[in-house]
This record gives sequence, structure tokens and C-alpha cells, in this order.
Amino acid sequence: MESGLLDGLDRRLAHALQLDGRASFAAIAAVLGVSDQTVARRYRRLRSAGVLRVVGLTEAAPLGQVTWLVRLRCVPDAAAAIAAGLARRDDTQWVSLMSGGTEIACFVRAPLREQADGLLLGQLPRTPRVVSMTAYRLLRRFAGGPAAWPGRASALTAEQV
Repeated sequence: MESGLLDGLDRRLAHALQLDGRASFAAIAAVLGVSDQTVARRYRRLRSAGVLRVVGLTEAAPLGQVTWLVRLRCVPDAAAAIAAGLARRDDTQWVSLMSGGTEIACFVRAPLREQADGLLLGQLPRTPRVVSMTAYRLLRRFAGGPAAWPGRASALTAEQV
């Protein structure tokens, strides 16, 4: 993508996929009033540019798991490699480099009763290039309220939703 800005059709496509990530291109196209080839082309362009990704996640609690927000401070040249390693793990949901490339924030799933050698309690704190680590357990998710959540799209009309 030449520009970091999404046009109206891109935003409506992203909103439709937030509502139903398994919707067919034909169904989305019918709602948006364009061809399914246009939706498929836009989706591929957004996905290859790294702007859009559709993933399915299971709920953690029924699986006996909890979600943690983990913040790692690393030596300057190690953060990218550690973040890439975390991103490859099945128990990592999201990873972001922060603060000039010396800090990593990520969401990690762990068993409710983690073993002493597990990722959070054992592996991460003992990683030689990790300077410090803080972890916060996610107790519940909240989206909404007076300010709403800016990540939730509102490009579709009520009728289109």
C-alpha cells in the first residue's frame, strides 16, 4: 500500500470482518455493493501490506487458561529477536515492540496453574537478554462505555451490520 490510510471501502471491509471473520467474500460484497472480486482483491492487498489480519481465538477460561499482559525490558539489540521468538509461540496472542526497541509488550496465554518452568514463571525471567519483566493477569475484557473502544470499527451502517 502506498498510503497508510484506508479508504471507505477498506474500512467497511475491515468492519465486516470484525463482525464475522468467516463471512464469504460474496456475502461481504453483497452488503458493500461491490463485486466479490473487488472484496477479494482488497482483502489480499490489506493482508499482504500487514494492515489486516483475521484470526480466530478460543476463550481462555473454558480451556483452563488465563491471559497475561507481559511487558519485557531488554538490552537494546535483543528486543527484535525476542519479540520474533514470542510471536512464533502458540501461547502468544499479540506482540509489539515499544519504547525505541528496548521494550516488548505481549499477550500470553498460560495454564491457570502454570508449572515452575513455564513461559511466565520460568523461561522469560531467565532469558539472559531480558533486563526486567512485569506481568498483569487479564481479569475481564471490556469494550464500550462512554468513550467506546477506538479499535471497534463503525464504517458500516446499522442496516449493513
